[in-house]
Amino acid sequence: MKIPKSIKLFGILSLVCLMTLSMVSAAADLNVCRDLPTSANPGETITVTLDITLDGADKTVIEDNVPAGWNVSNPSGSGLVVDANTVSWIDVNAALGVEQLTYDVTIPGDAALGTYTFDGMFDLAVAAPGVQPIDCDTQMEVVEVVVEPSSGGSSGTSSGTSSGGSSGGSSGATGETFENIVKKEVKSAYVMNGAKVSYQFNEKENNIDFIKFDALKNSGMISVTIETLKDTSALVKTNPAGKVYQNMNIWVGKAGYATPNDIVNPVIGFRVERSWIGANDIDGSAIKLNRYHDGTWNPLPTTKVQESKDYIYFEAKTPGFSPFAITGETNSVVSEDEGLTGTDTNTSTEGSEDRTTSYKGENRTTSADAKTSIGNITMLLSFATIIGFMGYIKRDDIRKYLKKK
Repeated sequence: MKIPKSIKLFGILSLVCLMTLSMVSAAADLNVCRDLPTSANPGETITVTLDITLDGADKTVIEDNVPAGWNVSNPSGSGLVVDANTVSWIDVNAALGVEQLTYDVTIPGDAALGTYTFDGMFDLAVAAPGVQPIDCDTQMEVVEVVVEPSSGGSSGTSSGTSSGGSSGGSSGATGETFENIVKKEVKSAYVMNGAKVSYQFNEKENNIDFIKFDALKNSGMISVTIETLKDTSALVKTNPAGKVYQNMNIWVGKAGYATPNDIVNPVIGFRVERSWIGANDIDGSAIKLNRYHDGTWNPLPTTKVQESKDYIYFEAKTPGFSPFAITGETNSVVSEDEGLTGTDTNTSTEGSEDRTTSYKGENRTTSADAKTSIGNITMLLSFATIIGFMGYIKRDDIRKYLKKK
């Protein structure tokens, strides 16, 4: 029994189409993105983060080169190999999914001020283009600036990410003492007039999830620096009222930026661990984000927005950026008419906590959502292709084929 050529062609083309779409969707997620601070000082140690999306290739290779003479240390994971100014990662059994690697780099104390370039390559894919450049955050500035906090707008600079620890009690570029800093996290975004700008934070020590605002000017690349602190900021004179969950400094841009002339509607998203609330008999409705400004702690309008198994998530509106503290009041001191602004309408989301999928504000798309979307698009395109080819099949050939069968 002879199968008509049109049906053969239909089957072959459909198979090729499905294979091509699958390869494209698999390759679309592949990426290595480097996260650098915008600037740092000579002698400072910064942390470089590589966010990697893998497709399960038999051999995954990443090579990242730091500026000549800079000292690499503290690579994360067992696969990172440090050689002079190069960090390499080779994994013959890299699993499908998302991975994050970090390493520290110490800038020489006698480094010249100016722009320095990081140069890296990666090859992650079974069926993708092969060796590709790491093109996220390729440059950073080495600067020598010490800025004292001011009363207006945002204080501090966008100096490099610190690896934590202490440095003899000396002051950093923001004025905070090194021994009081648990973690410094820096994120950058390109700010354009009219844009809704959002910065996402993932470090486990940092309980700030996101910062977002509406831009009023074309400001270029703007960095947000969060210093998670062990104790009350060295920049303040008094402690906030209530039980403190976490202290932090938040700086947006350089000194004088983040005023009402630059941005509007600034919002800070943060989380509080359920175990801390229970252990300290905290009234969940009295958790606040407090801002220190002009010598006074000011509680900000705070709204509970979501819950998970381990955390409760909040949003707070702020008029500016400076030292902050997340606080709560015990049930014994909270009156019935005190509480959060807004309404509590969101239900609990079960499951273990993961900063990569935790609450990040409105219109946030997780990596799982993105992969699901790509899969759905692939399926729709496949069906559309099959239907299109069916239009070219002669009905008589199909009838003849069915009769013979």
